[in-house]
Amino acid sequence: MILWRRSICLLLLAAASALAQPASPEAAVRANLAAFNRHDVEALVATVAPDFAWFNIDGEKMAPDTRGRDALRKGMAAYFKSQPSVRSGFESLTVNGAFVSVKERASWNNKAGEPRSQVALAVYEVRDGLILRVWYFPAEK
Repeated sequence: MILWRRSICLLLLAAASALAQPASPEAAVRANLAAFNRHDVEALVATVAPDFAWFNIDGEKMAPDTRGRDALRKGMAAYFKSQPSVRSGFESLTVNGAFVSVKERASWNNKAGEPRSQVALAVYEVRDGLILRVWYFPAEK
């Protein structure tokens, strides 16, 4: 009986430890992509840090696009409403410590129902299992 209780306690401690471990940088970015493709705004927001920041880079200019979970929630809800067919996938992914760089292809149908797509490069910074910052470079058709 004592061994059984001890075994249960050890299993519960191991499970709690596994749950407490933050997601790897790659897992965090993939969870973000999965939420994006489901158009699940709340799950998407749950993958980012409270002080999340999204930057657009264009030539010599870098401009903040979104800061914080509330701004991301509002922006993505509007985006999914305006682009109900949008989906995205990674053509490549590289991890360097807390940084994940991706080549990402977004696809959607235009108002006439014709398929469209574009490719962009992005770098995600993941801290404590949450996306802290992302830098997006200009898209190419």
